Amino acid sequence: PHMLRFQTVSSKRKQAENKKKFDAEIIEKRYERYLKQKSNFKDYADMNLRYLISSGIVKRAGRGIALVPEYHSMAIELIKNVTSTEPLKERLIRLCNGADLPTDNEETAGKVLNDLISELDYYNIKYVMPDIPLDSAKNINLVRASLKKDIDKFKEEQYAKQQANEWQEIYEYMNLLIVNNGREKELGEDNIIKVPTSEAAAYLEWTLWRAFLAIDHTTNKPYESRGFRIDQDYLPVGTAPGGGPDMIFEFNDYIIVVEVTMSTNSRQEAMEGEPVRRHVADLVMSSDKPVYGVFVANKIDSNTAETFRIGVWYNNNDEKLALRIVPFTLRQFSYYFKLMFEKNKVEPEYFLELFHQCFDAKNGKEGPEWKSEIENIIVKSNF
Repeated sequence: PHMLRFQTVSSKRKQAENKKKFDAEIIEKRYERYLKQKSNFKDYADMNLRYLISSGIVKRAGRGIALVPEYHSMAIELIKNVTSTEPLKERLIRLCNGADLPTDNEETAGKVLNDLISELDYYNIKYVMPDIPLDSAKNINLVRASLKKDIDKFKEEQYAKQQANEWQEIYEYMNLLIVNNGREKELGEDNIIKVPTSEAAAYLEWTLWRAFLAIDHTTNKPYESRGFRIDQDYLPVGTAPGGGPDMIFEFNDYIIVVEVTMSTNSRQEAMEGEPVRRHVADLVMSSDKPVYGVFVANKIDSNTAETFRIGVWYNNNDEKLALRIVPFTLRQFSYYFKLMFEKNKVEPEYFLELFHQCFDAKNGKEGPEWKSEIENIIVKSNF
């Protein structure tokens, strides 16, 4: 009966002209007999989806999910163990001790490896089989892990190429981050975007990464340009560790280092002033190309602006390095990003030109005045 009700609701939803309204009415109807928060309906659904996706076997597909092709055999083997006649106590003990994975079995591991090789062949991805004998589940899984990196890199490069076509979605993510109140935005029937408030810092890095991928023309690979991890749906998994830049985008003649923060108060300078300058300085010392630092936050504290305006760093030999770092608010960056696409001027050189204008504007000014001048330059931007 429960499955029948689900199929009825699902078929009615397909026929509904306004699916968002239909969903709201269903939730409202169910809420009449529910004593908890109404938001739980969406929150728990989102949590359950995340649990599935964290397995690596499932990925998002529109409003639903789909199997990751290279794990088709793995999914079949997992399904076989959904029901069991084994006593619950024994199952509990086994699970607590660490349940076996299907790929711990040599035959199943071989099937999963063959699925992966089929995907590599389908996409015409060049790969080299590691020189490891396939005589045990352990060795087969080692080979699979090695080949998986090849297909992951290929798919991320394909994802990077799509970003220019998705610039409007990237822009809307910026708007959500500017407000940062956990709201969602419907961009289409099967495209609702949301920035979880607790993950805003990770989404800010991810959104700026996508923005520069959309601007394109980088010479380093997309997976080389980010300091944070992503899942199989290319969504962020935490923020970049503190030991290096959030993002590095290398071009033919220069390098852009991008650092972001959700911090907006007077602690911003203490938290970001030294690390950002150090990361830029490290690249200045190790690269023959000019290095430009871009700092993005919802609000730029005047102390932070003053630190970057001075832009000085001394290395271990007490050699003085003059750093080029410009702070932008996320609203300013999003405005110029949108303008580039609307005016069909999507070239990194246009952004670099803006950078130079804003950097040169610091001459003869102090932090607060420099911030005001950057705002004036952004507002008057034209192509």
